[in-house]
Amino acid sequence: MTDDPRFEILEVWRRPIGEEGRAAVRVLARIEAGAYGPEEYAVGVSTDPDSVFDPVSEETDVFSGLTFAEAHWVAAVIASNEGQPEQAEDLLFDLRVPVDLEWRDIDLSSVVVEPGGVRSTPLVPWGPDDAPSSTRWAIATYTLDCGHQAVEMLRQDPDSAPFWVEQGAVDHLAARDARSLARLLLESTTLEEAQALVESAQANLATHPEEHSDDDSEGSHGH
Repeated sequence: MTDDPRFEILEVWRRPIGEEGRAAVRVLARIEAGAYGPEEYAVGVSTDPDSVFDPVSEETDVFSGLTFAEAHWVAAVIASNEGQPEQAEDLLFDLRVPVDLEWRDIDLSSVVVEPGGVRSTPLVPWGPDDAPSSTRWAIATYTLDCGHQAVEMLRQDPDSAPFWVEQGAVDHLAARDARSLARLLLESTTLEEAQALVESAQANLATHPEEHSDDDSEGSHGH
């Protein structure tokens, strides 16, 4: 399933989406030649039952870098909550999954996975005054493939699901700006104040890869 002979991509789980039955949520396993089992798993939403997903390809929109348990959690939640392929694709990239799935005991990892398999630095807990007591909030910082960083506000409702959900993000920041933004977010006391900081950073701090020319260095593209 992949052009790289060192790896084999296998489909291990599939669930139809929508009334027509052509679209589906799929779990893929990535196996290295000679290995005893899969090294990692990925989840994708397909509108063609015969299409082939390749988590290694940059052209494939899948949520990769997941463990067996993480991948099946993501796939099951998408399949049970979304009736249309477009909605399923949106949910796929809204989820931020804990690395450690001890969520029923509310002992969750402080690291999450970004779509594409990029993992964050340890999450920093954050407690806005106007947030419900049953909801957890945190600030995550990622280093992207291009070398820039991203900062996200994440929300989690441990009683209903083990997922961290993005509530605001700024991509393609210089490391200095990412640190400054994370510090300001942690010092903000309300969700409205934090959202205003995110919007200001999006307008004034973030770089925009689409503005770079094609002959720029490979550091000009996103993750």
